[in-house]
Amino acid sequence: MWYDIRKTLSYNKLYNFIVGNRGGGKTFGFKKWAIEDYKKNGNQFVYLRRYKQELKTISKFFDDIIEFFPEDKFEVDGMLLKVNDQVAGTAMCLSTAKIQKSTPFPFVDKLLFDEFIIEKGVYHYLPDEVVSFLELYETVSRLRDVKAFFMSNALTVTNPYFIYFSLNLPYGTLISTKGDLLLQLVQDAEFIKAKKATRFGKIIDGTPYGKYAIDNEFLLDNRCFVAKKTPNARYVFTFMYKDVKYGVYIDATVGLMFVSKDVDPSCRTIYSLTLADHSPNTMLLKGINKRLLFYKFTENFKLGNVRFETIGIKNTIMEVIKLTL
Repeated sequence: MWYDIRKTLSYNKLYNFIVGNRGGGKTFGFKKWAIEDYKKNGNQFVYLRRYKQELKTISKFFDDIIEFFPEDKFEVDGMLLKVNDQVAGTAMCLSTAKIQKSTPFPFVDKLLFDEFIIEKGVYHYLPDEVVSFLELYETVSRLRDVKAFFMSNALTVTNPYFIYFSLNLPYGTLISTKGDLLLQLVQDAEFIKAKKATRFGKIIDGTPYGKYAIDNEFLLDNRCFVAKKTPNARYVFTFMYKDVKYGVYIDATVGLMFVSKDVDPSCRTIYSLTLADHSPNTMLLKGINKRLLFYKFTENFKLGNVRFETIGIKNTIMEVIKLTL
């Protein structure tokens, strides 16, 4: 009852984003495959976490895998992950990765970024984190196709990676691909059934946490106020937030406004919400009450009259509204 990486590999994508049940064996599935591949082909791997503190328990990296390889010797030597006294993998943290820019990794062909989505109140994303990851990836790959796996519990679709690569999972689907990117929601019916049968599972079954830990629903997301814009909705204005453009529509016949990533390039009313987004073609929203269109938008939001085309857009707009209150 753990994540089987073979289905993901069958798509042959370079960047693979895997989210799923808490305790569903995502990391275990990667480790088992990585060790088998190392023993057979000599291919090494990188195990990545965001902060150095998250690697304090790296000494236990092999603890859950040893019983599946009874004839092999496993050892953690600092940040080196050894199998039969030879380096099979290297542990790294993203926050200090820049100091390893000159380090070669000629035998690495796979990388796991574990727990890439942050739980609120635990840690914070790094400034320009996605760029930091891309720089680390280039350090490791050096013009080779190193497969990257990003794994996390199903916390929220609103994270720097999904936003940067414009990733989304259509409602009711488990796998979505976009070019060389893959997004997969891992659901194991056997695991869900077994977890619900435990005493703890019975306690949390039906609760918001249970829907996350057992049923694999995103803990911080819900579909309330998520809806596609109506055919009669007309374009009102554009705004920019964190270098992404959003279009705001209105349908007076139903009394609703909609936020979408469908943007009218001919619209000249473009608001920027942060100084970083500000450009000669945008209006910086300092005095919100002086910008009538945006003021009407925020007032309609307070009245519950705004709909968002995806959960990701909804979560982002929640951040936007906080800036205006």
